[in-house]
Amino acid sequence: MSSNSDRYAFIGLGAMGLPMAINLQTYFASNNLPPLIVYNRTFAKTQSVKEIGAITATSLKQVIENANIIFTSLSNDDAVNQTYDQLLSELDHINDNNKRKRIFIETSTILPTTISALREKVEKANNTFLLHCPVWGAPRAAKSAQLSIITSGNQDVIDCILPLLVPVLGKKTLPAGDDVTKAAKYKLMGNLFIIGSVELLSEGITFAEKSGLEKEMVMEFISSVYSSSILTYYGTRMIEENFDKEVGFTVTNALKDVGHIRQLAKDSGAQLPIADLMNEHLNYAKDNEPGAENYDWSCTIGALRVASGLPFINKHVKPE
Repeated sequence: MSSNSDRYAFIGLGAMGLPMAINLQTYFASNNLPPLIVYNRTFAKTQSVKEIGAITATSLKQVIENANIIFTSLSNDDAVNQTYDQLLSELDHINDNNKRKRIFIETSTILPTTISALREKVEKANNTFLLHCPVWGAPRAAKSAQLSIITSGNQDVIDCILPLLVPVLGKKTLPAGDDVTKAAKYKLMGNLFIIGSVELLSEGITFAEKSGLEKEMVMEFISSVYSSSILTYYGTRMIEENFDKEVGFTVTNALKDVGHIRQLAKDSGAQLPIADLMNEHLNYAKDNEPGAENYDWSCTIGALRVASGLPFINKHVKPE
């Protein structure tokens, strides 16, 4: 692991970043290590990590002045670029006499072109490295440190933080080599499989309802034939219409990821009809169901329900 003089920080305490930061701080506290430094644009979100001993930063300047190993978990490419531009600008003004190694671990789902350009900017600084380590898993997997974590970048640097990736943050690492664009492509490829699962569930559950089967029978089938936790997790959400509580992945974030997948497919000359269909259903939900942009993305079943002559959400229909 890295040296005892290293200080860690976490930027971005959203649905994924917050449980990851909590797990890191819990580990540091139990091993008598210096507390994690946390930063989030909405300061109130730092409170739960502060309560278990983390130090809250009020600016990115405070983060870069005090930490040399920094995790980031941000919502989109613009947020990533803005955050790193500010961090690098502040870094230029630091008189770092001991020239300690600085490591940035970027975990967001972003375009390959974004992470490639970012690495070039970050690694212009002396003894400074950027790793791209996007993760697979819902917030509940982040809470229980069951994430699958892609690793990419300088292998010696990856080795420094590996004991934190597993078992503190996740259950398994999936190496993608030195090329950080491979990790970004790998993440988008994996997300396509998840998108396909959600689309399949939407069609299957709607088909069952329209053909006169109870929706619960779909889940009995899934639990009997498949062992996929994704099918069970999202199928239960759809049947219970639990779209606005304990949201794991919003329609807004899903549109960003699907957009990235479709862009990479276009650049690669690949045809992805499932991604195109999901993009259509996500946009329908956002444009036609009030507040759906902040719903869990499994609400896209509503687009298929409407196309099949059913209400977007059953619980919107008042019993007669």
